[in-house]
Amino acid sequence: MPLTLTPIDHDDLCHGWRWEIANEADLARKVAMVALGQYRHVAQILAGIDKKSPPTRKEAAAAAIKRLTVPDDSDPWHRDGWVFQTISWIAAHRTEKGVVARAPHAIEAHKGFDGIQLRLDKKGHLVTAIVIFEDKATDSPRKTIRADVWDGIRSLEKGERMPELIHDATTILEAQQSVFPGLDIDQAIEKILWEEVRHYRVSITTSDTHIKDAARKKLFKGFDTVAPGKASRRRADTMHFDDLRTWMDDFCVATIAQIKAWRDDV
Repeated sequence: MPLTLTPIDHDDLCHGWRWEIANEADLARKVAMVALGQYRHVAQILAGIDKKSPPTRKEAAAAAIKRLTVPDDSDPWHRDGWVFQTISWIAAHRTEKGVVARAPHAIEAHKGFDGIQLRLDKKGHLVTAIVIFEDKATDSPRKTIRADVWDGIRSLEKGERMPELIHDATTILEAQQSVFPGLDIDQAIEKILWEEVRHYRVSITTSDTHIKDAARKKLFKGFDTVAPGKASRRRADTMHFDDLRTWMDDFCVATIAQIKAWRDDV
């Protein structure tokens, strides 16, 4: 695995993991595959299934390289946000079993949910929770959480985005039904309407300011207010960077190099 995840418990406020890069070259390879649209192959690798990777056509390589390149006179926020969402999707495969995750976004600045994960019972017939991702690559984590993340969760708690959530969940369930024919989609959707089944996973970049556990806990102050109930509803993950933008630039250069090497082999 390219990431090491350390569990963190903040009492009744929230729980979660601290992400650390264990193998940056491996992480770049996996992000490169997702950029090429090969997320299913990455998911199989993360599940321990060793399969030959699909070929990389030059057209797909060009599109993936464009996705990882910031245009001149543009800021890097959209690109960096997409890269972090992809890392978040990889981390989601690392922490839980018996879950079904939606495919990562194919484009930057997607307006839908950053990610969705369904937890199923052991038989794969019932949904026990729907986990909604809030992934933020930012230099101002506390400000972003207070001004953006909490508002998004409040909206979901009020049911304001329920049609969109049901649509995305139904798409995941329909795909899962081919694996578990006993899965009752209508029953699963009905259950998702209940608040306690909706869980939240906030993943955000941090610097030295929030590296200690006490400071990390303060970062998520208010989580139990915007999403009340059991702490299991509230997951908070962090990934530390000394300099987020510099790291993203260097990482994308390494990721593009992987794509170019594969393209040259075609």
